[in-house]
Amino acid sequence: MAVCYERLWELLAKKNMKKIELQHRSGISGNILAKLGRNEYISMQSVEKICGTLNCTIDEIMKFKESK
Repeated sequence: MAVCYERLWELLAKKNMKKIELQHRSGISGNILAKLGRNEYISMQSVEKICGTLNCTIDEIMKFKESK
């Protein structure tokens, strides 16, 4: 299985928030933002920061999909 952050990008668009704004508001690093862009795993601490900033749950920002 692979992680996918498509839901995060959709939520940001819905909230009219740019990725860099999420980075600054949540306190995540640029490296974490880059990992999100490449659908790589990030720490639960980072997920918690993002969910707290966006006032959402984990399933609203990520999903798992079958890897090929």
